[in-house]
Amino acid sequence: MNLILGHNQFLGISHISEERSRERDKKFSDVKNIYNVVEKAADFGYKGLILETHPRMLEFLKYYKKNETFDMDFYLQLPYIQGYIQTMNEKGLQGLIFQILRRGGIKTTSTLILKYLINYTKKNYIPIGVSFLQFEIAPFRDINIKAIFLHNVITDLLLSLQTKEIFLEYISYVEENIGLKPGFITLNFQLFKNCCDKWDIQQPLVMTPINIGGYDMNPSKEIVETAINEYNGKIIAMNVLGGGAFALKDTYSYLKLFKTIDYCVIGASSEDHLRESMEVFSE
Repeated sequence: MNLILGHNQFLGISHISEERSRERDKKFSDVKNIYNVVEKAADFGYKGLILETHPRMLEFLKYYKKNETFDMDFYLQLPYIQGYIQTMNEKGLQGLIFQILRRGGIKTTSTLILKYLINYTKKNYIPIGVSFLQFEIAPFRDINIKAIFLHNVITDLLLSLQTKEIFLEYISYVEENIGLKPGFITLNFQLFKNCCDKWDIQQPLVMTPINIGGYDMNPSKEIVETAINEYNGKIIAMNVLGGGAFALKDTYSYLKLFKTIDYCVIGASSEDHLRESMEVFSE
């Protein structure tokens, strides 16, 4: 089973304790420490890294481009929801829009503003929202992005609203305009699968929680397990360790039961944890 390195630990996120969160936040405030962990993960055989437009990961990206002592696939998660909310609270909607626009460069910004004005006058709002993906992706265009994943907050909101048109627009836009593979993150895999079946969407790449404790597996562990076994698309398992609550060997034995899972996301912040995870999952 192939491993993808998660990124929460680099942002100072820990589900174990506040003290560990502070330790990680302090350690990885220096992007060289992030780079060293990711470099070691590549040496051990990790197949990719989750990225998002968090300022710290953008700084890591700049450092990576200057050095590039290893090759790795990157999986981009969009948008950075927490950052959007924080920026809107501090600077309002206009401040958020300007922040996103600055990432795109003059050429990209000019082109998309023109498209924005045309669609706005026509009251065609879906392309406006989808086009902002291009600004979010701009800093990542010159690295090996394997797929773009729509954040679970957005995915699950669209699922609950039954917005087939937006789903199709997102898939089409990422494939045809950006030339990358579209993916979705969801905390309700059964609803996701049911909607794809109902809307006649060829079952796309999806990332979803799968773990022995049923953590974040909605509506229930048993229902999600059944849906996973019936899914014909590719699945990346996340939250596999339940934030550190489950043992690596138990997790691996559980994930092996599902034939459709080829990749899983593991968060590791030290060389020992990277090595141990790879040893277990390479059996």
